[in-house]
Amino acid sequence: MEYLKIKFAKKAQPLRFRSISSHRFELLGLALIIALFLTVAATSAQTETYQFVSKWGNQGTGNGEFDHPYDIILDKSESTLFISDTYNHRVQKFTIDGKFVSTWGTHGSGNGQLNFSMGLAIDNYDNIYVADTCNNRIQKFSSDGSFLIAFGSRGSGEGQFLWPYDVEVDEEGNIYVADAGNSRIQKFTNTGDFICTWGTHGSDEGQLKYPHGIDLDAQGNVYVGDYYNHRIVKFTSDGTFITQWGNGGTGNGQLSTTKGVFVDSEGNVYVADYWNCRIQKFSANGDFIGTWGVKGTGDGQFNTPKGVVVDEDGYIYIADTSNSRIQKFIVNPAP
Repeated sequence: MEYLKIKFAKKAQPLRFRSISSHRFELLGLALIIALFLTVAATSAQTETYQFVSKWGNQGTGNGEFDHPYDIILDKSESTLFISDTYNHRVQKFTIDGKFVSTWGTHGSGNGQLNFSMGLAIDNYDNIYVADTCNNRIQKFSSDGSFLIAFGSRGSGEGQFLWPYDVEVDEEGNIYVADAGNSRIQKFTNTGDFICTWGTHGSDEGQLKYPHGIDLDAQGNVYVGDYYNHRIVKFTSDGTFITQWGNGGTGNGQLSTTKGVFVDSEGNVYVADYWNCRIQKFSANGDFIGTWGVKGTGDGQFNTPKGVVVDEDGYIYIADTSNSRIQKFIVNPAP
């Protein structure tokens, strides 16, 4: 409005000078808007591509077949994969090129039995931890499937669970559990003794809505797939909030219910973007790096992926859940 008043003032006023200043201001504003747009575009630009390598598995109950595989982990030698075969209530073991090795677990509530096996973790001794979700407990096995211990029961008290969806183990052997139905994370010793808990139901900073995925970085920070908040939340190992990123949507960096989370040796965070049927990769602070996948049954396509793990050679293994298969990829620089 100031510009218009000046424009229609007396002709003796230095109109040209004031008009040029105004235009300069407008151009400066336009330049700032363009710079902001380019900055946002750069932060959401893809910097990698992801090449399909191989796949294995199909719907069934036989050895090497799956019924909704949920999670996937590597042993410490990176020569063996363990996969939670959820609707078959078991864990299957494969070589990294997809050759079946062994399986364990049957449907039930006894020691060593499983009732919808979901999240998996592995410790420095190659012991396997299973989120035995509908039995509301965590079970620990040797790498050949021998039962070791179990802990947990249904409830909301300390050490109790309501649908534990995922589990992770730190370098000291402490166990972290995504206690989905209670919207919290619980931490235990390596023998299942309760240490602490954090999280309440909600969408505010540090709150959670049915956490489904969990992983740790080399510093012991905890990354949580906050399912119904469509985001990743990062905490210290004692539950102090650090940061969060993501919101509901289909754009780069947006999420539609977060499932599996994996942090690689460089601190990059891979997220199974469940209903968007894709995998997204972020920096440790949530900067978007890349994404791949669309809904389908073809090579490189997904149907509600849940689990992801990456080896030191850069190969990425995905539990392509509703396609009942595993897919393997390699990272390439963007052209």
